[in-house]
Amino acid sequence: MSIFNPAISLVCAFFYSLLVSFSYFEVYFIIPLIFLLFINKDNLLYIFKKLLFLNLFIFILFLTLLYSSSFEDALNIYIRANAIILFNLSLFFSSKGYDIVRALSILKLPKSLVATTYFTLKMIEFLSTDFVLIKNSLKARGFKANTSLFTYETFGNILGLLFVKAIRKSYALKQTFIYRGFNGEIFLNDDFSLNIKDYYLIVVTFSIILIKVIYELFI
Repeated sequence: MSIFNPAISLVCAFFYSLLVSFSYFEVYFIIPLIFLLFINKDNLLYIFKKLLFLNLFIFILFLTLLYSSSFEDALNIYIRANAIILFNLSLFFSSKGYDIVRALSILKLPKSLVATTYFTLKMIEFLSTDFVLIKNSLKARGFKANTSLFTYETFGNILGLLFVKAIRKSYALKQTFIYRGFNGEIFLNDDFSLNIKDYYLIVVTFSIILIKVIYELFI
């Protein structure tokens, strides 16, 4: 169960990511991060483990920028990328993605967008489950990945199998919804109730946006 209202989480994630993406990193950008980490203090280890894993990719980006630009610019982008990821991880670390569907529905965005997002997540869930089953099956048969031609053929067969399964399951899902009278709308049992933590999240997120605007206009 999400700590925050999914609609508030999505809106705050969007504006925070937008601000940090297009601004030079400022110290006060960490205020929302401190708030979220405090709220999720019981899950800090899990959040930082995910952040550390994602840093493997961000560090490659850092090295690329370091080669083509200055150290200061590379470091700034590295910190901003980590801030955005940490903010979003803290908000959605316990979500399987369907909170985004709920948020889009609560925000009254087009029904087609809500339905498309729902079906996309559903297919990703199906394929993830199939991939885990195939991986476990290969492990049970003693398969070990290396640089041999057999390994590449195996990975190619897995991709082909997943592709065929995706087509079949999407067709089966489509037929199921047609038989049930699907009219393009996903019905969700959500309301726009807010708790005190939602208000705090709104205040800390939009406060730094306001500070940034004031700083840019008057200082």
